[in-house]
Amino acid sequence: MNAVEKIKAAAAKLNPDEQVELFRWWVESDTFKQRHLAVLKREVAIGVENLKRGRYHTYTDASVMELAEEVSRVGRERLKVARKKPKA
Repeated sequence: MNAVEKIKAAAAKLNPDEQVELFRWWVESDTFKQRHLAVLKREVAIGVENLKRGRYHTYTDASVMELAEEVSRVGRERLKVARKKPKA
């Protein structure tokens, strides 16, 4: 068992309050923040590059509503599928 598996196993034995405290400690750590910032910078750079290359959509009030309806419909379908799957 590697170190990560040992930590996961130990964390699973903690009570919920201790798990929350452990999670809070991790997301407030410098390591987590640095990794999160690096990912964010990469995503922003990709977005800027897409804008420069003209890869974007312009929305009107009506098309934004259509997009919102589509996102809602897809989300509801995914929830239905997820509820039908047996839990492992």
